[in-house]
Amino acid sequence: MARSRHDRKIGRHHVAFYRGWLQGLDLKALADRYLETGLDLRVAKSTLTWLRDTFSQAALRHGKKGEARLLRLRLTPEATSNLASMPPTLEDFREQHDPDGFYREEELIRLYVQTFPSVLDRKSRQRQRLIERQLRTLDVIERLLTTEPVPADPVAAWFDESLAARLVNANIVTIADLIERIRRRGQRWWTTVPKLGEKGAQRIVEWLRGYEASVGPLPSYACAPARHKPSAEVVPSRARETAIVPIEALAVPSSLSGEAASNRYPGPPRIQAGNDQQAIDAWLTTKSGSPHTLRAYRKEAERLLLWAVIERQKALSDLTVEDCAAYRDWLSALGRTDPEHWPYRLPQSAWIGKRNTPRLSPEWRPFDGPLSATSVRQALTVVSSLFEWLVQVQYCAFNPWSAVGRKLAVSEDAPPDVEMSRVFSVAQWEYLMAHIDAMPASEAVARVQFVLAFAHATGLRLSELVDATVGRLYTMPLKDDLGVRWMLKVLGKGGRWRAVPVPTAVVDRLRQYLTWRGLDADPLRNPADTPLITRLGSLAPVSGSALYKMLRAVFHDAAQQLVAQGLEQEAKAFERATVHWLRHTCGAHLASSGVPVNLVQKLLGHASLATTSIYTETDDERLWIEVESRA
Repeated sequence: MARSRHDRKIGRHHVAFYRGWLQGLDLKALADRYLETGLDLRVAKSTLTWLRDTFSQAALRHGKKGEARLLRLRLTPEATSNLASMPPTLEDFREQHDPDGFYREEELIRLYVQTFPSVLDRKSRQRQRLIERQLRTLDVIERLLTTEPVPADPVAAWFDESLAARLVNANIVTIADLIERIRRRGQRWWTTVPKLGEKGAQRIVEWLRGYEASVGPLPSYACAPARHKPSAEVVPSRARETAIVPIEALAVPSSLSGEAASNRYPGPPRIQAGNDQQAIDAWLTTKSGSPHTLRAYRKEAERLLLWAVIERQKALSDLTVEDCAAYRDWLSALGRTDPEHWPYRLPQSAWIGKRNTPRLSPEWRPFDGPLSATSVRQALTVVSSLFEWLVQVQYCAFNPWSAVGRKLAVSEDAPPDVEMSRVFSVAQWEYLMAHIDAMPASEAVARVQFVLAFAHATGLRLSELVDATVGRLYTMPLKDDLGVRWMLKVLGKGGRWRAVPVPTAVVDRLRQYLTWRGLDADPLRNPADTPLITRLGSLAPVSGSALYKMLRAVFHDAAQQLVAQGLEQEAKAFERATVHWLRHTCGAHLASSGVPVNLVQKLLGHASLATTSIYTETDDERLWIEVESRA
């Protein structure tokens, strides 16, 4: 349970906040700088009242009645608006302008008065003395009341009541719990706290960093995503070791490095690589395309290298056909086998950790659970291609994976969907759009209205949605009529560009969204690098994870409304829905309305027509209607 104001502890940041208020600084700016609640003016005012009462009572307890009254007094804006230009004392003036004692006393005073005529103003002098007295009193109170947070302190002792309640609801009860959550989950720890948000989390991190002397230092990965840092900063921040760690932190013993392995090509390789880790790095540098693809390749190479060195205790380039077959079976059994029946050296728990754990965290593991049969086969395809490339560049002499079958020892995949189930029906889609159109007008609502219409009309992938900018929009004249058609240049998978039509209705929603953002309603009159979708109140593009989370919240809200109407079964589709459903829905709705499959393929950017053909197989409902009518 959150504590009352009377149980709150006072820190240096509180005194700095109050000192700024006494000096006439803007309350909102002070809250933004010193309080963990940021720009919330309501909380800033209540915090100010609490501090004013607490400081005054402390002064009274120490027999300082005048100071107690003075601490409650904020001098008029006129008195403090020019505080920065208030005259220094004569001694300070002497130290700055006459350190060598060149002037006589009366000459120095005359120069002082000429420089600062306001010193002759009795009211100004009195006001300045009051301010100085206030600040001196506050310094005394600071020594009496302030304390430093320690790990054992409850979060309710330091944070605003509503913020503390959110943390407690996420099982963060003490400062130690908070630090542990940040260390374990990294920069995105805030996603585990309902209604906290990235900005609020960053304020808390900055608050903790201001008290590192008493609560302990935070890991560097908690302050900014590792992907935003140069690799030179990321790698040294974790000591290398021979353990289950990310490949950049892995220290491979020289005997297992592959420098003299049995499968090395007899002769110098065609790449600059003297060991297996360097060979993997060289392979990864040849992979172009999206960052997601590159991470997927790194993940599989990293897993195999760790397994070879830690579990098999062999160099990667020492692996035999039997070793590769064992890795295949190990992959398919990992996370699916009873511990007492696990036949391998290291337990399964040594390899499996929590999802989204930062790579620099000691809690990181290469797996977050068992792999599906499809994922295992994909992994084998990737590592086989790695060895095929190593053979081509004459690093390895033979690809042992070429002799390994792909039939898995364990396969517990759920049966594949025989119908296209990850699609909103036309009625479901109309319900969803009516649901969001009924929301009260705001920038957030305008954003989600545009995003849903935009994604449904264009079928863009999540990465393509967040990558879209105003500069990629263009218009073309209609061939047989006056007017223009709106188009968007999209950079898709494999670095391939395609032109995607944007319907007029979607452009209209974009105009409304741009207006809410304070931009020109005409998209083409805005700077070319303006993202089509941004963070709220910001010019920065929204991240893929934030957009995913936003749309999942919309789907969940729609599901809750259906449940309230007694439509539990209909709500299940919205509970399961993800962003990718919008892409499937686009393809399915176009195909069912008679759009040729090759045009759907062009819109969605599918490399194979077979992929697009799944949207044309829509006879199952027609069959149901026929059977239902005869029942």
